[in-house]
Amino acid sequence: MAWFPIALTDDEQRIVNAERESHPDAHVRRKMLVLWLLHCGVTRAKAGTIAGLGRATVQRYVAAYRDDGLEGLRQWGVAGPVSDLAEHTEVIRASLTESPVRTVAEACERIATLTGLLRGPTQTRVFLAGLGFRWQRVRAVPVPPKKNLPEHVREQREFLDHKLKPKRDAAVAGNGHVFFVDAAHFVYGTFLCCLWSIARVFVRAASGRQRFNVLGAWNAVTRELISVTNTTVVNTDTMCDLLRAVAGCGLNGPVTLVLDNARYQRNAAVKTLAKKLRIRLLYLPSYSPNLNLIERLWRFTKRKAAYGKYYAKFADFQAAIKDVLNQVSTTHANNLASLMTLNFQEFDNVSLLAA
Repeated sequence: MAWFPIALTDDEQRIVNAERESHPDAHVRRKMLVLWLLHCGVTRAKAGTIAGLGRATVQRYVAAYRDDGLEGLRQWGVAGPVSDLAEHTEVIRASLTESPVRTVAEACERIATLTGLLRGPTQTRVFLAGLGFRWQRVRAVPVPPKKNLPEHVREQREFLDHKLKPKRDAAVAGNGHVFFVDAAHFVYGTFLCCLWSIARVFVRAASGRQRFNVLGAWNAVTRELISVTNTTVVNTDTMCDLLRAVAGCGLNGPVTLVLDNARYQRNAAVKTLAKKLRIRLLYLPSYSPNLNLIERLWRFTKRKAAYGKYYAKFADFQAAIKDVLNQVSTTHANNLASLMTLNFQEFDNVSLLAA
């Protein structure tokens, strides 16, 4: 066939972007994905590879779009059984979007109530997947008690735009250093996780309440960690030790530590020492762990060192955590490069679960 360039109009871009994610028919979603890739300049061979299709199939998609537009792509010529639930698609989608269910069993009950059609878990799971639903973990939005969500979002945005980003931009340009500071308290025990396995796997549970504390400062640009550790408690003295460790690196240019409002980080002794060492303390808005980059490092460390593992001795537990932290700039550098980016979760456009 003659070469036919793909250049979607603004309206077509909006439709294709939506339907490649949410169209109820998986075949149509794949067609829209291919069309979008071609519009973005991806070659037909590469688009086929990404979508798991042959070049001839991609050519047929292009021909269908050339001859009949998006409507031509929505057609699917393979005959097969049509679910009785199909005619209730919009009602089901609207209900589950407004009030998501926690289990497939709940979805079966909701669909039966809405349509009078009772389906088993397997059929329901397949049907929901076709509508674009996925089983996803609920995340919490920490909000100060005396603020509502819009106020909290606005405060975080102002902090990012007017306080953090200028320091970040200066550090990226080589005119200073920005560290994100926080403490992690690794409790000696067993951290359960999910595994791909034939049968359920059990891990021996470690006993005890010993803690390995790490107070760390993560350089947002060089991706290096400065830390102070102990097995007792993190307090003002620990924070002062960290300040001295940062100052001892002999860094050129202004040094800024981004940290939360814990008492041991915001008292007079810490502020006085920071001023003496010429370190600026930039305090996050309250209830803003999403803006503290080092929180991601602590989750990464738990996954690598503790999830699904048993350590017979507390010393072995400590050694495993230290081993991960000692390799953040070497063995784990590639994984952390994509994880520790200066992009932050904000909550101005999130779906909230109804009370």
